Amino acid sequence: MTLAMHMANELLSIPVAAVTLVLAGAIVVAAAVIARRTPAPERLPLMGVMGAFVFAAQMINFTIPGMPGTSGHLGGGVLLAIALGPAAAIVTMTAILIVQCLLFQDGGLLALGCNIINMGVVPCLLGWGVYRLALGRARRAKAWRQYLAAWAACVVGMAGGAALVPIQARASDVLRVSLVDFLAVMIGVHLLIGLIEGLITFAVVAYLRRVRPEIVGLSQPDEAGRRLSPRAVAVSLFATALLLAGVVSWFASSHDDGLEWALGRRYGQAEGALGNPSPAAARATEVQAGLAPLPDYTLPPDGAGEGEAAEAAWPAIDGWGSLAGVVGTVVTLVVVYLASLVMRRRQPQKAAPAP
Repeated sequence: MTLAMHMANELLSIPVAAVTLVLAGAIVVAAAVIARRTPAPERLPLMGVMGAFVFAAQMINFTIPGMPGTSGHLGGGVLLAIALGPAAAIVTMTAILIVQCLLFQDGGLLALGCNIINMGVVPCLLGWGVYRLALGRARRAKAWRQYLAAWAACVVGMAGGAALVPIQARASDVLRVSLVDFLAVMIGVHLLIGLIEGLITFAVVAYLRRVRPEIVGLSQPDEAGRRLSPRAVAVSLFATALLLAGVVSWFASSHDDGLEWALGRRYGQAEGALGNPSPAAARATEVQAGLAPLPDYTLPPDGAGEGEAAEAAWPAIDGWGSLAGVVGTVVTLVVVYLASLVMRRRQPQKAAPAP
C-alpha cells in the first residue's frame, strides 16, 4: 500500500471515492472550458512538453533535508499554473495522473479523483492564488519577487493538497489514529517537500523568464537578444524530460516516501494507522495491477527479481525503469498535446473588424 500524496485504493471507501471522482471530473471539465476561452495562444502549445517535463520530474525522489531515511518528489502543480495558467494546469496534471495510474499503477484507481483534487486542483488553484498575491503586477515583476512568489506558492500548494489526505481517509472511516496527528505528519513532511519543490520551480521559472518571458507573464525580456523561439523552448524542455526519465532517475533516492517513513516512526508501522476492511479496495488493486503494463515503472511480476536487484544498488541503473520513464514521458506528451489541440480548435473565433 502506497502512503503518499498518490493515494492508494486502501485509503478510501467506495462512497468517498465516487464523490471525489465526480467532483474532480466536474472541475476538470470546467477548467478545460475556461482554458480554451483564455486568450493565451502562446501557452496552450506548451501544455504537452510541460506535462512531459512534470511527469519525468516526478520520477526523481530526493532525500528530505533534516529527515534522513525519507524522500519526496516534485508535485508540479504550481509550476504548471505559472507556465500555463491554473485552468490549463489542472487539465495537464489530470492527464499526468491518469497516465501514472493506468500505465504504472502509481496511485490507486479508486483514488484517482482524490489524487486529481489533491495534486492537481488544490496546488494549481491555491498555489496560483498565493503566487499572484505575492507577485503583484506580474508584467513588471522583478526576478527576486517572482522567485519568492513561486517558492511561497509551492510550499502552500503542496501542504494544502497533503492536508486533504487525512480528511479523505477519515471520511472513509479507515483512519485508526488521531486525525490531528495524521494532519501534523502530512503537513509537516510536505512543507519540507514544498521547499525543495520551490527550488526546482525557481530554476524552471528562471529559465523561462530568460528565454520566453511572456510565458511567465512578463512583457519584456530581462536582456535583449537572449530569447529562444517557442519551438526551441519546447524541444529543450522535452529533451530535459527524456534525460530525467531515462538517466537521472537512476540517481533518485531509494528511501521510503515521506508519509511511509513518518508513519513508521510514529506508529511502528503504516498498517497500524490505517485499515480498510472493504474487499472492494483489494479488488480494485488487483484489477489495476492486471491493467498496468509497467507496474511501479518496471516489468510485470515475471521480472520482479531483476527490479528488486536494481533497487538494492545506488545508482539504480535499470534499463526497464528507464524505458518505462521514457514511455510515460512520451505518452504524457501525446495525451496532453492532443488535449491542447482540442482546446485550441474549439476556441471561439473573434469577429472580423468592420471595414
